[in-house]
Amino acid sequence: MNAASHLAHPSPLLRACRNGLALAALAITVVMAGCGGGGGDKESGSTPARSSALSVPQNDAEAHRFLVQATFGPTPSDIQRVKALGYSAWIDEQLARPAGGSYYAVVKREMARRNASDPYWLDFNHAWWTFAVQDSAQLRHRVAFALSQIFVVSNLSVDTRLVATYMDTLTQRGTGSYRELLEAVALHPAMGTYLSHLYNRKEDLQTGRVPDENFAREVMQLFSIGLHELDDSGQPKLVNGRPVETYTASDVSGMAKVFTGLGWYRAPDQMGIAWWRCFWRAPECAREEQYWRSMSFYDNEHSVSEKRFLGVVIPAQPTANPAESLRIALDRLASHPNTAPFISRQLIQRLVSSNPSPAYVADITRVFRSSNGNIGAVVKAILLHAEARQPEQRNVDQTAYGKLREPVLRLTHVLRAMPHQSVNLSATSGNQQMGYYLSGDTENAATGLGQAPLRSPSVFNFFRPGYTPPQSLTASKGLVAPEMQITSETSALGYANFMASALQNGWGQWHSSLNRLDVQFQFNEFLPQAGQRDALVNTLANRLLGQPLPAERHDQAVAALGTIGQDGSLTEAQRLSRVRSAVLLITLSPEYLIQR
Repeated sequence: MNAASHLAHPSPLLRACRNGLALAALAITVVMAGCGGGGGDKESGSTPARSSALSVPQNDAEAHRFLVQATFGPTPSDIQRVKALGYSAWIDEQLARPAGGSYYAVVKREMARRNASDPYWLDFNHAWWTFAVQDSAQLRHRVAFALSQIFVVSNLSVDTRLVATYMDTLTQRGTGSYRELLEAVALHPAMGTYLSHLYNRKEDLQTGRVPDENFAREVMQLFSIGLHELDDSGQPKLVNGRPVETYTASDVSGMAKVFTGLGWYRAPDQMGIAWWRCFWRAPECAREEQYWRSMSFYDNEHSVSEKRFLGVVIPAQPTANPAESLRIALDRLASHPNTAPFISRQLIQRLVSSNPSPAYVADITRVFRSSNGNIGAVVKAILLHAEARQPEQRNVDQTAYGKLREPVLRLTHVLRAMPHQSVNLSATSGNQQMGYYLSGDTENAATGLGQAPLRSPSVFNFFRPGYTPPQSLTASKGLVAPEMQITSETSALGYANFMASALQNGWGQWHSSLNRLDVQFQFNEFLPQAGQRDALVNTLANRLLGQPLPAERHDQAVAALGTIGQDGSLTEAQRLSRVRSAVLLITLSPEYLIQR
């Protein structure tokens, strides 16, 4: 049996759960309307309250909930570490911890393993899943992933090596200055390739050529100021009842001139080569370091005409000065009054809640400004805010608080919570440990998760921050639920089948020599409880949810497990099936699918 055949047929786990919680959870997944997040805090301009409960978790459940927001999934050791240090010190420790490896290095090792001159897109996947699940710098990687969903590039159209070095950039710079990150993003060849300002040439009045406007538009719309003017709480400013646009077509045209003259990195020892050969990366100028080096400025192709945008005027330049043009443009974007609330709100959405209250956004906006756009300080303020730590005490509508957990985070959570083994993660080649998962493709909604890291269909990510499911209770309450944009009957059933197959057959690429998939779950520690259904469900719920299931769903799960063998005379196979089924039922439950 190969890897594809595991996904082609419904798992026995689903059949065992058919009369239990699984189908109920699937129905809830499709029709739930109030999963968009928290809203309804009527305070404004508040200062986050400080108390011992906001400083140190009072129990494992509180530590677990914090780690859901700050990592790719809690582990028992993480929980104990947060309880020992407290929230603030744990965040400081994490922000100071460098990443444990390089995405690009993993891609290169995969190419070497296959003896290939070019990468395959899954090579990046191997790195992403490995760092998300295994690296101890959890907060750094979690923030980098959040930023990758704001400053989007996609593996669908960008060379895998460029995507890997781009993710390395977000990981290294993602806890520092927003202004510096914006510049690193603007000059990265992955972004230059994706939004076509690599090779962007100045206007030519004779031929009618104008600078490419793609990046100029998106750097404003998506990466900095957004479409409409905002107050500090992230709410649109209205004039005559209508929102006010932040920029016009002429602003885009003016900004586009700034991003002319950008080509591939040109090393100092290449200055003797004709400039245009390096601009276009002719063979004599091609080097590996161009995959991670910032794009170079080429004066010959930089527009010297006047540039007007967002109230700024860069006068016509007697001599092309692309570096100065870029500095002025990025300074304007970073200091624009919209940028702080626009970026702050999206980071809250990615980490805590889809619909943060105006007061929450305003508080984080103030931190953004007072820290001069320090993303690490902003993230710390987001995670320590009273609305993140104690929403029940903030007059927040508890029926709507939180966010739908996006598909890849559902799997990282399970992988971090449940013991498993990867052949390749622990394999060695000579004296070198391979050290990464041979993860599989998850992007098919019918057979996988409907999402793969950094492989979104457009620059707008897999889902927009302002998406509202039509004709839903979420819409009627004026809330958004971004992750619902990739949720459907197909994706809900696909997720259930995918999880059932992964729990039973494993996940990842197929090892033909071993006749198995790379990642296999190891449930031995839970087998002794298989005959005690109540205890088993409670143990696994505490591991995956940080707390027991609600009574009704707990009883449903216990009843479903009762269809697998007899409590007093279980075979080893039945014990294993009960454990797998219990994990599946919990990962299909709304308590798991909705991050609260």
